[in-house]
Amino acid sequence: MAGIYKLYVIGSPGGYMGSDGVGSIYLQILVGTSSRMWYEPHYFQREIQPMGKLRVIVPEGPDDPDALLDACVAFFPEWFKDCPSLAEATERFGRDERMVFSDKGIPRIWRALREEARERFAELPVWEAELSEVHPVRVDG
Repeated sequence: MAGIYKLYVIGSPGGYMGSDGVGSIYLQILVGTSSRMWYEPHYFQREIQPMGKLRVIVPEGPDDPDALLDACVAFFPEWFKDCPSLAEATERFGRDERMVFSDKGIPRIWRALREEARERFAELPVWEAELSEVHPVRVDG
């Protein structure tokens, strides 16, 4: 059975230097799992658009250290607009709704974009939340 178990919130810091959590949410990146892990966006601001038609990222594996970076670039490319490889990557991957990284390796243009995006990614305000049920589900009559 598939389900969402984690989410990342991307937005502006609230309070002094982010001491009050998220001030304004730009988007959430939901993390789901089934036979493979996947990332999908939920937008709160219409101005923010994904890279082309992309709606789902499937990382190489569940412990891929670049999975969140990949999702942020694909789902919030405006933040990475100064990356020289962004236009070519958008042309190559933006026509599909799903980007699935497999054992065949990461395409050259995406590897280049990752490296270009790392510094900018480090400046992106991101919060992480592990999801757990607050109240147990009652199944009795």
